[in-house]
Amino acid sequence: MAAISIAMMTHNETAEFRWLMEALVPALDVIDEIVVVDDFSGPEFTAAVRELEDTMPLRFFQRALGKNFAAQRNYMKSLCRGRLIFFLDPDELPTTRVLRGLPKILEMMEALDIDACQLPRLNVDLPGDRLVHPRGVDLKDGTLTLLWEDQFRMLRNLPHLRWTLRLYEYLTGVRRGYRFPHTLDYALLHCKTQRRQAHQRAFYRSIRMRHLSRMRNSLLKRLPWRTRTHWVSAQVPI
Repeated sequence: MAAISIAMMTHNETAEFRWLMEALVPALDVIDEIVVVDDFSGPEFTAAVRELEDTMPLRFFQRALGKNFAAQRNYMKSLCRGRLIFFLDPDELPTTRVLRGLPKILEMMEALDIDACQLPRLNVDLPGDRLVHPRGVDLKDGTLTLLWEDQFRMLRNLPHLRWTLRLYEYLTGVRRGYRFPHTLDYALLHCKTQRRQAHQRAFYRSIRMRHLSRMRNSLLKRLPWRTRTHWVSAQVPI
């Protein structure tokens, strides 16, 4: 069984995908596979994937999202062969420290019987509609809006771990969890332009209107699965 899988769902995010692939290069010696599940993007994105298939351990699949993020994540998980799965969105950039440290993180999770880890994601709202490389964003710019949040992104490949909810999907079955500290050393840098955010909000509204109300979604997130996790206290392994 492979040790480390990277998994991502995509849809026409060509520039972001290329930036993420560049970020993975320093850790290719510890990454066994990169599983991409694509929501039938256009030819430009598909060509970007094909360009890298000879130099990176890519496994490319296409499956309609169907306005169900949880189902797409569960499908990705079923394709992964690694003992550790690191889920990334194309517009999230992990640090080299985290990527190079994946074997040590897996070692800690197996030794302490940790099911899944939450990583801090730093959301950055960019003005206008011009897409820029996240590494070029000045995070000390006082005009930018920054928001930290915890996201389940690393999990052991265990059958009882599954996502639920079509929108704002949540990982269920986590008996023992671990949280990385909110510092830039471990952060997923997540930058979005105002235009991209407006497009995303419209798409999310279509899911709410068609499949569930805000009230039902809120109630589901308060079910016992959100309080059963035991959070492990341990020194950061990287």
